[in-house]
Amino acid sequence: MGETNGGGGLLERSEQLAELRQAHETVRSGRGGVLVLLGGEAGGGKTALVRRFRAECRTSRPVLQGACDPLYTPRPLGPFLEMAQDAGGAIGELIERGAKSYELATAIIRDVRERPGLVLVLEDLHWADEATLDVLSLLGRRIGALPALVIATYRSDEVGRGHPLRRLLGELRGAGTRRLSVGPLSAGAVCELARSHGRDGTALHRATGGNPFFVTEVLAGDDGEVPLTVRDAVLARAARLGPEAAAVLDAVSVTPPYAELRLIEDATGLDEALRAGMLESVPGGVAFRHELARITVEESLAPHRRLELHRGVLRVLLGEPEKADPSRVAHHADAAGDDEVVLAWAPRAAERAAGSGAHREAAAQYARALRYATGLDPAARAGLLERRSYEC
Repeated sequence: MGETNGGGGLLERSEQLAELRQAHETVRSGRGGVLVLLGGEAGGGKTALVRRFRAECRTSRPVLQGACDPLYTPRPLGPFLEMAQDAGGAIGELIERGAKSYELATAIIRDVRERPGLVLVLEDLHWADEATLDVLSLLGRRIGALPALVIATYRSDEVGRGHPLRRLLGELRGAGTRRLSVGPLSAGAVCELARSHGRDGTALHRATGGNPFFVTEVLAGDDGEVPLTVRDAVLARAARLGPEAAAVLDAVSVTPPYAELRLIEDATGLDEALRAGMLESVPGGVAFRHELARITVEESLAPHRRLELHRGVLRVLLGEPEKADPSRVAHHADAAGDDEVVLAWAPRAAERAAGSGAHREAAAQYARALRYATGLDPAARAGLLERRSYEC
């Protein structure tokens, strides 16, 4: 996940790749060990980066790699169980017989001192069990004296203040520990990728936030819809949230581009959604980190649930009409099927848009009002038609 072109190349990752190469050279030259903590959001390209490094890595020993499980109750030492077959020797035996975390860490330390040059990759530590974190802690505290390279990846957007990994990240300091991150692609990089597909790079960057996985999947499709792979990834993350947080996601999904805090009743659910990285704080409220994620959640709503949410937002907005944005009121009234409110607020939104020179938007607001104008007297309906024709 996170590869950024069809040839398997990587854009805007040369700096991180150079850091991994340098860390490996430090180990190979006998100058001590290195622990690399590689963070980034889901789909940010961490796995693609590690995969490229492994393809280039020349080592006398097999690279041991394992990932943590996205389970509600993770397997103890899950990533080490995955690498047991490749580990061999005393390490493999300990893993297979279910050794304690300190026993496994001790065996790894003894092994790398006898056979220097181990490269150990632990992926998805945001899902790690306690025993796996204990092993990493023991290795990380001694890494400067160990001839080994340990690469640990995690989703930084899913590691909140109280997460066990967050505490460990704060404790792992020292000359042998290096921190890397993979950020979203720049607008320029997305435009470069989109150009070869004949797509609008600016719009693509706006929709994806530069997330490499989202960018790649959208470019792979030709229909302009949110790809199934993106939908599955977003909904899988949402499914791991509790019911309160899921309800907050639903509410925010129908209030683009962001939801004011007064529209969200459940503070506990909001905290969980923020910690999980699905939402982020923005000026004025909270929003989805990626527009594609918002669209996916909104489209997954049952019709009655969507109607209920729009009616709820509309009640809140109309509770303070002097503060309400006419275009937002008209939008939610339209989605809620409230004829009276649409006819009252859509023309106001059109007038405001026209006053700003946004004539296309003004025409669209008059068209919205006209969809509900069948019951108006002929003179009122003619007035809406005339004003729309002028804006057109």
